[in-house]
Amino acid sequence: MHKQTWTKDQFLQQIKRAAWRLQYQAKKQYHREMFLEDQKEIPYHDSIDSKLFVEELLNSLPERERFIIQRVVIEERTEREVAQELRISRSRLHACKVQGLQRLHKKIVTA
Repeated sequence: MHKQTWTKDQFLQQIKRAAWRLQYQAKKQYHREMFLEDQKEIPYHDSIDSKLFVEELLNSLPERERFIIQRVVIEERTEREVAQELRISRSRLHACKVQGLQRLHKKIVTA
């Protein structure tokens, strides 16, 4: 077996990468929790209005973009899973997702 020997700089670089990954995951979790916390504070009637607005926005998208956004953004499935389900490349799925999100953004800004 070949043992890898690391220099001090390589070791520090690996430690920094691991720390960055942990920080990124913590930020992601924090934002999810904050989003859920914000959801709890919305009055019931505003929540229904918001859901109807989101549903209306999603229904205005082409079918494929709507499907991708529902699966990846709303259901939090991975792009890889959804790409396999649709039998398209992950990069194509990502492009469709971005295009759909841009359409939604335009509609929200002009609403």
